[in-house]
Amino acid sequence: MQLNDQIKRILKIMIFAFLCAEMQTTYTHSEVAKKRRIGSTASVAPYQASIRLLDQELDYFGKGHICSGALVAPSVVLTVAQCVYDQDNMRFYHPAELRVVLGSTQRFSPTAHGQVLGVTHVHKPPKQLSLAILMLEQDVAAHLTRIHPIALSADSAQLEGTSEPWLISSWGLAGEDGHEVHELLRLYVKRSPCGQQLCVKYDEQAYELDAGAPLTTANQLLGLRSQSSVFVDVASHVDWIRSQIGDGSNQNSSIWGILGLLAFTLYVIKCSCKNAIYKYVKS
Repeated sequence: MQLNDQIKRILKIMIFAFLCAEMQTTYTHSEVAKKRRIGSTASVAPYQASIRLLDQELDYFGKGHICSGALVAPSVVLTVAQCVYDQDNMRFYHPAELRVVLGSTQRFSPTAHGQVLGVTHVHKPPKQLSLAILMLEQDVAAHLTRIHPIALSADSAQLEGTSEPWLISSWGLAGEDGHEVHELLRLYVKRSPCGQQLCVKYDEQAYELDAGAPLTTANQLLGLRSQSSVFVDVASHVDWIRSQIGDGSNQNSSIWGILGLLAFTLYVIKCSCKNAIYKYVKS
């Protein structure tokens, strides 16, 4: 009995120490946020999207997060093409493998105002472009204050001379130990010259931001993070985006979902027929 009591006491101490460590991490993160002028309310980035893998998300909320993105229409999320490509299996993810979380700054905590939506279709970019379009299973309601689309930028060069700050919103990794960021970061940045590309300056040693992290100003989407401090210029993709999404409503998304379902059904029927023929010949 004494041994069991000692084990229980050790477990209690370990649990208490773990909770203290978690509280200290949260406090430190909040202090850093204040110093860096980082917002913490969902309304500061109502367009922010967390793109996730369904099979990992089933383990626990937040595990499946792979990228950020931006809501640009009632049922349209933009991200970079690399986010919808499975490097391990050398293929693009099927829409059914993806989920999009909107309306929450918390990566690991589901909230009452957040929404988790399925993806009906993914528009993969032509070779000369670098963005991907995710069509959602339903429209985001227009009256929601915590979830709202952001406008597409027509020309990032014209916006550079304005007094409005440039902002990056992202989760990702932080600190020397590379711990996962729980609450959405908002970083104020300035443009950095890098030829024809869209680049910004921020403390890359302090943060490793998500691929697909939105870069915004004056309620317009300038770019989405590709690598390091380089962002894909949204203005160079606007014509292609508009040609793919139509009015950006679920009606367009549903059409692609139906076509995808039909294609998948035909594929299953084809495989079944092949198996039936093989069994008949073999018998």
